[in-house]
Amino acid sequence: MKKEDLKAAFDQIQPGPDAEKRMLNKIMNYKDSRKENTMRTLNIKRLVPVLGLVIIIAGSLLIHNFLPGRSNGNVPEGEIGDIQTDDLGDAREDMAVPITNQFRLGDRHYIILHDELREEFGFTAQVTEDDIGKKIADIQDTPDPSLEGLEVYEYTPAGGEAVVAVKRENSYELFNFFTFESYNNNQDEDAAVYLKLYGINGPEDIKTVQLIEYTEQSKVEGKLNVVGEITDPADIQQFYGYYSVLKNASDKYFEKLFGYQPSSDPGNVTTDPAPDMDIEMSAPDAGAAPDAGSAPDTDIAPDAVNTAVDTPAQASYGGTTVDEPVAQDLPAVAEDMPLNLDEPVSSDSSASSSGMMDMGDTGNSQSGSVPPSQGSAGDALANPIGVRIYNKNGVYYETMYYRNIGFLSRYEVSKEFADFLASHMR
Repeated sequence: MKKEDLKAAFDQIQPGPDAEKRMLNKIMNYKDSRKENTMRTLNIKRLVPVLGLVIIIAGSLLIHNFLPGRSNGNVPEGEIGDIQTDDLGDAREDMAVPITNQFRLGDRHYIILHDELREEFGFTAQVTEDDIGKKIADIQDTPDPSLEGLEVYEYTPAGGEAVVAVKRENSYELFNFFTFESYNNNQDEDAAVYLKLYGINGPEDIKTVQLIEYTEQSKVEGKLNVVGEITDPADIQQFYGYYSVLKNASDKYFEKLFGYQPSSDPGNVTTDPAPDMDIEMSAPDAGAAPDAGSAPDTDIAPDAVNTAVDTPAQASYGGTTVDEPVAQDLPAVAEDMPLNLDEPVSSDSSASSSGMMDMGDTGNSQSGSVPPSQGSAGDALANPIGVRIYNKNGVYYETMYYRNIGFLSRYEVSKEFADFLASHMR
């Protein structure tokens, strides 16, 4: 057969319907198979880096949890602000902050001595062995586990046991007296007990007595308004004779406090306006509730004032909250509170203070407005005089003289003693 005839024969060949169908299916299956293989390749390329990132993150978390102090989700000591704690465990943000740097010796409570008060007392920052006296006790009662079992020593530059030294390893930390346990129970110790704590066993142990008037202006200016000073040995002896014999009269103090009626308005102890009067009331000072005077004899900082009577209070010691009825006179938790007793502070929470107080401030009224009611307690504790008693070493404690009710802290003052104090005020 010729070449031309063979070519013509092939050209006449045509596929049948079945052949065309088979050919079409083969072509379509090839395209689908190629697309599936391409997608599988792309998915693997994307999945590999994602899996690698997951492995890296999981490994980092695992290593982080096994670091020292991190096991079981614990936070290392000292990482939350200035809170000192060994193990917060499963702590939550709404849990109470641990109480630290406080302990109790017998009926006395102590807190850490802050630098400001240390400098005021003239103590050096470094405590040496030459400053250490005899051992007083071992710490057994404290909310701070780091203090348990540590030894407490006399600090000789203090001239008494109002400031003590706690031995921690090879160094010493200074702690100052905060309050007596009886004061937490709305009673108090006799004046002689306070004097002895500060090393004052006679008039010869008193260096000076300052009389300080606390006014709104002095609070704003942030300075002491000293209105009298007793320095003459004869006057100091007379002061000691009056003060050292004073006895606890807390029950009578509270009776006087809540039964007080201002002499200018003997039949009414409040200044509430008539119900139907349309008077614009001024906003009360921060921290004070409307129609409620400042808490008398609260001995606490302005950001922690508890103005309720017979309300539950949190115990100062231990890791749990103990609800117990307390009178309006309950002292503050010791944390960050200075040494001085019964010293007024400004109602402004940002104002600095070196002491505690029986708060008798009445607040300022603004033009065109009526101040909130102060009640009898606010008037009773108004215009107090601080009596600051220094021992020979320059360590002092301060107690408040409420002239309106005739009480020096929880001690009832005789007319002779009141006249003596008045004669030394300018």
